[in-house]
Amino acid sequence: MIDLDVTIDRVTVESETRCSWSGAHVLTLHTVIPRRDLALELHSTFVGHPGVPTHVVHLALGPPGRAPSIAAAVHDEDGVEPTYAPRLCAYEHAQRLIEILAELGMRGGVEVPGDQAFEALERATS
Repeated sequence: MIDLDVTIDRVTVESETRCSWSGAHVLTLHTVIPRRDLALELHSTFVGHPGVPTHVVHLALGPPGRAPSIAAAVHDEDGVEPTYAPRLCAYEHAQRLIEILAELGMRGGVEVPGDQAFEALERATS
């Protein structure tokens, strides 16, 4: 679990963000907003290794009536990298969530209450 506060139009909403590792070089972040009128999921997978670019796929599901979507990106090896920079992956995941909310006409935000929010994420890399 990653302790992030998701806001919509400056109001904190119920949400849950989790991370999962598939080996040392594949990180997936999952955020769910279980609001009846929104019901949104974002799943972001980062695959990378030092010396090669990191490939990212963001899968967005919801809200009801909106078609699922996938967005992909490639980052230079010095940028977002799951093995040694998982926090940067979390920031990109949060940014994509904010972009999706904006596409829906909402002002989204993601607040990090403190460094302890990333303990579960970074524990696997320390």
